[in-house]
This record gives sequence, C-alpha cells and structure tokens, in this order.
Amino acid sequence: GMDVLIRERTGLPVFYAEDPLDAVVKGTGAMLDQMELLASIALD
Repeated sequence: GMDVLIRERTGLPVFYAEDPLDAVVKGTGAMLDQMELLASIALD
C-alpha cells in the first residue's frame, strides 16, 4: 500500500491513523507546545 511505498522511499516510519483528524489535532497541539522549535524551522 501507500504506507509501504512512502516508508521504502523515505526511510521514515509510516502508519495509518485510526482517526486522521484526531492525529492532525494531536500533532498540531504538540507543535504548539514547542514554539521555539517551530520558530527555528519555520520558513519566512
């Protein structure tokens, strides 16, 4: 499937989320908790 293709091409771990919207919300929350890191990698 798509997860295997992405994993093989990028070498990154890939998995399907049971609830994609929940995964987006949790990921966004995690980044907002790390604003200094976000600022250091953000593009102008």
